Amino acid sequence: MSFKYDLTANQQTPTSDSKVVLCKSFKIDIANGSGFLSGTTYDLGWLPKEAQVVGGQMYIPTTVSGGTISAATLVVKVNGASIFSAVNVYAAAQSGPNTAGYYTAGTGLATATSDQKIIYTPTLTGAGATAGVIYINIFYVV
Repeated sequence: MSFKYDLTANQQTPTSDSKVVLCKSFKIDIANGSGFLSGTTYDLGWLPKEAQVVGGQMYIPTTVSGGTISAATLVVKVNGASIFSAVNVYAAAQSGPNTAGYYTAGTGLATATSDQKIIYTPTLTGAGATAGVIYINIFYVV
C-alpha cells in the first residue's frame, strides 16, 4: 500500500512561521502515590519559558473515590494561568479514547521570563481518596 503526500495546487501550504505542536503528558494515579489532598498544590512539571499553550486534554478512566469522598474537582495551571478549571473528576469515568474528556482553547502563554511550572490542585468534599486515575495532555508550541 502506498500513500501520496503531495498537496494539490489549491490547498494551503504552511507558512514559514508555522510551528510544530509539542505535548507533555502526565498521569495522576492516586492509588500509586500521587498526591490528592484538598487545597494542596502539586507539581507536575515544567514548560520552557518560550512555550505557548495551545490546548489541553484530560482523560479520566478511573474516577476519584475512597474514604468519605462525595465530590472532587481538579484545576491545572501553567505559570499561574488555568488550563483546566474545576473539572469534575468524581463523575462517571470516560468510556474510551474517542470520548476522552475535556478540552481547552489554550491560553496563549508566551511572555514568561523563566521556565513555566505546571501544577494541579484538587478540591474534595470529604477526605481520604484512595483511587482515581487522571491523564493530562498539554499541547504547546515554542
